[in-house]
Amino acid sequence: MRFAFASRSSPAELDFRGFDPSALTDLTYCFSGCSSLVTIYADATWPLPSSGVSDSQCFYNCYKLTGGNGTTYASSRTVYTHFRIDTTATPGYLTVSA
Repeated sequence: MRFAFASRSSPAELDFRGFDPSALTDLTYCFSGCSSLVTIYADATWPLPSSGVSDSQCFYNCYKLTGGNGTTYASSRTVYTHFRIDTTATPGYLTVSA
C-alpha cells in the first residue's frame, strides 16, 4: 500500500471493514499528507502484522486523524504500528464501527 492514499485532500473517512491486512508488507507514506482524513473504520478483529512491515511516515501530516478511543494525530505517532484499533492500552488511529 506504498503511497496508496498519499496527499489526498479528501475523503474525510476511509472504510477498511472486510479488508484483511495480515499480508501487508509496505505502508510507506500510505496516508501521508491526507490533511482531511478524520476517521478510518476497521473490523474489531483487525489483524495488523506485528512485524515485517516496512514504513516511513505512514500517517505524516494527517492532522485531523482521530482514533475511535480519542487518540489524536501526533507527529510522534506516524509509523505503521498506529494502523490499529484505538484502545486505552494501544493507541491507534482506527475506529471500530458496528
